Parts: sequence; structure tokens; C-alpha cells
Amino acid sequence: YEANKSEFMTEEQVALRYVELDAAGITVPAEADEATLKQRYEDQVSRFVVGEQRLASHILVKVAASADADTQKAAQEKAAALVLRARAPGADFAALARESSDDVGSKAQGGDLGWVEKGITQPAFETALFAMTANQISDPVKSDEGYHVIQLREVRAERSKSFDEVRGELAEQFRTGERERVFNERAGRLIDQIYKDPTSLEPAAAAIGAEVKRTALSSLELVEAAER
Repeated sequence: YEANKSEFMTEEQVALRYVELDAAGITVPAEADEATLKQRYEDQVSRFVVGEQRLASHILVKVAASADADTQKAAQEKAAALVLRARAPGADFAALARESSDDVGSKAQGGDLGWVEKGITQPAFETALFAMTANQISDPVKSDEGYHVIQLREVRAERSKSFDEVRGELAEQFRTGERERVFNERAGRLIDQIYKDPTSLEPAAAAIGAEVKRTALSSLELVEAAER
């Protein structure tokens, strides 16, 4: 043993004592009452405005933007023919879309695009859609994908969400704000106490209602890596 001590050496290890302040673990002391939530709603009502929405379907005649003039013309003519079929009395736009559309994303749903807001589609498509009236079928509309035949099924005017619709969001906003406030208060008390007595963790822990914790023994190399 005396001759081979180096073979039985272990590296230096340390255990750390610490105080933890974790915002996620803070319990909010109180829930907002109805009056507080309604006041928040009134103060932030502009946040809850839903822009005009349009329920749309389309048929796409796909053609590459780089296609030659003859190919572009053929696609436009095909789209124009589809417009005539879609505008015919008794025409079933959804059936026509399932039969003729090149848009794999909406073809099986009869060309249904759902409720569309401004800023979602390509500019040319948006301009045409928001210039239409309900139940109208557009002329062919050119985009980077090709030519679209658009059906506007319904218009939903701009509106503000009701208090009941956003009550849950407002309550969570209140809880988040309270959690941040409590965290900041406790962090301030913790720092103040550390400055007053930097030699002991107990007073700092007591100041924020926490306990002093201790890590397991670890090598200095692991501790330094964790700090980084």
C-alpha cells in the first residue's frame, strides 16, 4: 500500500449548500376577482379584436411561374372554363374542386380553405377574395402556384371577442403577473439579506421562506461544468 498509494487516490470532491428561488414553483397568493378581470378586459379590449374573416374554397390549376407562354395560356384557359362550370346554375363547387383542383391540401375537402384572414394568403389571392361578395365565384386569379378559381361562401365581420371568450386568458395573465411580482419581491429580499450577511445562507433562506439545500458530492470538474 505504501509503495502504491497513487493507485488508491480519489479526486477532490465538493458538496454545495444553496438557496433556490424558482418562479415556476411560486404559488400565486390570490386569484383575480370578476371586477379585476373585467377591468383588465376594458383596458385591453383592442387586443381582442378579430379581423374580418372569409370562408373560402378554391380550385387550383397549377402551373409553374417559370412556365412558357403557351403553358401559362393553357392553364389560364382551363381555369376560365372551370369558372364557367362553377357559375352554372345548380353547380356543385365542392364536387368540381374534388374533380379538377391541383391543390392536394384542399382537393379532398372540396377545395375548402376554412376561415381566411388578411395576411394569410398570397397578395393576389387576398385582394381578390376580400373584394368579393358572399356566394360569388371569382375570375381566374394568378399566383405563384398557378390560377385559382375562388368561391366566397360566407363573410364574418370584424368583431371584438367577448369577456367570456377571453376570461381564461385574462385569469392566466393575472396569475403570471402576480407570480412575477412575488418572484421580484422575494429576489429583492434574498439579495438584500445576502449583502447583510454573506457568510451564512440561513438568514437568506428564512427571508424568502425557503430551505437551504445541499448537493451530493461531486468532482470540481462537474461543478464547474454545471456553473457554466
